Amino acid sequence: MRTVCYYISDYGYGHATRSIAVIRHLLRSAGDEQKLIVCAGKTLPFVRDSLGPDWRIRYRRVASDLGYILRSDTLEPDFERFRAAYERELVELPERVELESAFLRAHNVGLVVSDISPVPFAAAQRCGIPSVGVSNFTWYTAYNPWLDWNRLEPLHEAYAQMDYFIRLAGASEPDWGRLGRLDAGFICRPPSLAESAKLRKTLCPDGKRRIVFFALGMSVEAEDLAQMRLWHSDECLFFVSGNMQVDFSNVIPIPSSITETQNVAAASDLVVTKPGWGTVSEAVCLGKPLLLIKRRFFEEDRNTIGRLDEIGHPYRLMEWDRLRQFVLTRPMFSSSRIGTESVRVEALNERLDRICSFLKEIML
Repeated sequence: MRTVCYYISDYGYGHATRSIAVIRHLLRSAGDEQKLIVCAGKTLPFVRDSLGPDWRIRYRRVASDLGYILRSDTLEPDFERFRAAYERELVELPERVELESAFLRAHNVGLVVSDISPVPFAAAQRCGIPSVGVSNFTWYTAYNPWLDWNRLEPLHEAYAQMDYFIRLAGASEPDWGRLGRLDAGFICRPPSLAESAKLRKTLCPDGKRRIVFFALGMSVEAEDLAQMRLWHSDECLFFVSGNMQVDFSNVIPIPSSITETQNVAAASDLVVTKPGWGTVSEAVCLGKPLLLIKRRFFEEDRNTIGRLDEIGHPYRLMEWDRLRQFVLTRPMFSSSRIGTESVRVEALNERLDRICSFLKEIML
């Protein structure tokens, strides 16, 4: 039996949801021949709840990535706190590589997959185990505008030891992947069209209300949400992230027990979010127009938006202060429910199949 050690970045839930999509397809196609060790930090309970009990999966809690550190009152980075935390990360990096190397050897791991912590690549190289990165970015390029080269060099050195790279949509990266690469596009967890249709029928039996999925992400704290005029948009019903404290009759927080939020996105007419890759990818894969909150210092955002321009997906970009005063109108929904849902889900499954085939070829 082959063992894959799959590392999932701690920052946000987008890394977790797309990793869940890949893991589900991998287990479905490999049958009893595949065993996985899923390594994550604060997202581990979410991953475990999503994948459910499976004798082929072992879950392991391990710290992953620093990610971004945001100011509590905005969606922008807190550079001072970030740089202090990053220096601590650099000090701990050699020890973390050594610990992961020992773990990989002890558990006879045959393949390392990381989205997109740098530590597993260095550890896998030390053990002679093939490694695969799956992402639309690396922390090396994410931090590049913020730090001097001498502080970034340890990250570059770790990522340069990546054997293969599965490039997701919007990736603008060096040629990581010494032995091969795959361009995979946008991916997400395939929705249940029956569940999304049931959700729409339950909430909007007459079909007159527009459903808006407002997803800031679970790693974001925004204190002035209750003052937004958005909630007063006529004929709109809002699904919001469970961490958002908003009390209006047309606002429904998504319970923490609901892990399959792609079904909510599939039921929606519009997705409002920061340009985080996970939610944007769901909107693209499921054919939903986007209202995006503009952030200034995130290279990943610019690359993701650039890809939206390339494929012609409908979106509108708006400053946070402008959005706070914004009320939705009918033209925002003019391009909603783009394309045939079943065809889109079929195409999504084909992209996930390509990724899994690529991983299985590496393991042969």
